[in-house]
Amino acid sequence: VISLGLGSIIGAGIFALLGQVILLAGNMTYIAFFIAGITAIFSGYSYAKLAGRYPQSGGLTDYFHIAFKTKFVSGGLSLIYMIASAVSIAMLAKSFGIYAVELIKPISNHLLYTNLFAVGITIILAWLNMQTAADVGWVETFIVILKLSILIIIISSAYYQSNLQLAFISSKQIEYFDFLHSVGVTFFAYAGYGVITNAAANVHKPKRTMALAIYITLIIVMLVYLNLAYVVLNYTPQSDLLHDPETSIALVANKLLGKWGYYFLYLAAGLAFISGINATFFSMFRISQALGKFKVLPKIYTIPLTKNATYGNAFTSFLIILSIIFMDFSSIVNLSSAAFLLSYLGIFAANWRLRKETRSSPEIILFGSALMSVILVGFIVSLM
Repeated sequence: VISLGLGSIIGAGIFALLGQVILLAGNMTYIAFFIAGITAIFSGYSYAKLAGRYPQSGGLTDYFHIAFKTKFVSGGLSLIYMIASAVSIAMLAKSFGIYAVELIKPISNHLLYTNLFAVGITIILAWLNMQTAADVGWVETFIVILKLSILIIIISSAYYQSNLQLAFISSKQIEYFDFLHSVGVTFFAYAGYGVITNAAANVHKPKRTMALAIYITLIIVMLVYLNLAYVVLNYTPQSDLLHDPETSIALVANKLLGKWGYYFLYLAAGLAFISGINATFFSMFRISQALGKFKVLPKIYTIPLTKNATYGNAFTSFLIILSIIFMDFSSIVNLSSAAFLLSYLGIFAANWRLRKETRSSPEIILFGSALMSVILVGFIVSLM
């Protein structure tokens, strides 16, 4: 279950967002990652309690359905999560396009090629999810091992160097709301731990297993992220980050490991983006079909288009493509981060409603939800 969590969390988010966070938080990047990680652990507490009490495979949507008897409340919260997932696909696809363009280095019109690659991978994976519900199985395991191995090699290589010194020195005074903005963006890199609860129905002693798996996973992820932040801060000058913030880890891989490390990093990142998009489409299609049956979404989400998809799923894919074309990377990241923070606040609300059944501490729920609310409000204010 821990490996499932690591595979869901460590990947596309950190490959695409680390440079963005450093530009926002500067030398306070470590604190941003730490605060986002602690917030995720408090959220994980509610997830673990709910999964232990209700060991079902539906995860977040099941908890909303159990906690809120009114379908428009439970469906509305599930809809927010679906929107977060859809925007997440747009962000991952845009990141895939950015990495692809950086690799081929076209002479001109980078934005056009970025969008072509992003739209292309979205259409392919949406179409595949409409045709089949095949389990990725060993492919996903291979991707997890590959990307973790490369990130660990990069971190180890950096610490092995004797001339490690802070390359990124920001003279900018970090404003309070800018810092909260960076924490909100950073939280997206942790989002994905909720997937762990989908395994609750298949494990022995779910109360113990879910709690241990979520906490251990998030602690490992936090350590990896803090070390990666340290490496990028020490090996990437500010000028390089300003030019290529989305590919900051690739820049470090090239500096530390040479061409081979550089290309392997691109392979790992590309596979992470593809697997992330594929898994999110798989989940989002099924959530939207369920919301269609509950009449939270229009009827087109119940009309079959293929064996595994509806006309509504095709419409959602079309909206994702439009967002890729007409929104820039920063706007997509901001919208995705806000949507995930909002949907994860729903888990605190569900656990609060069910706290007697889950035997949860009211103080922990309130403190965790207050912390996430502060980050969300600060994040939204920083965008105004």
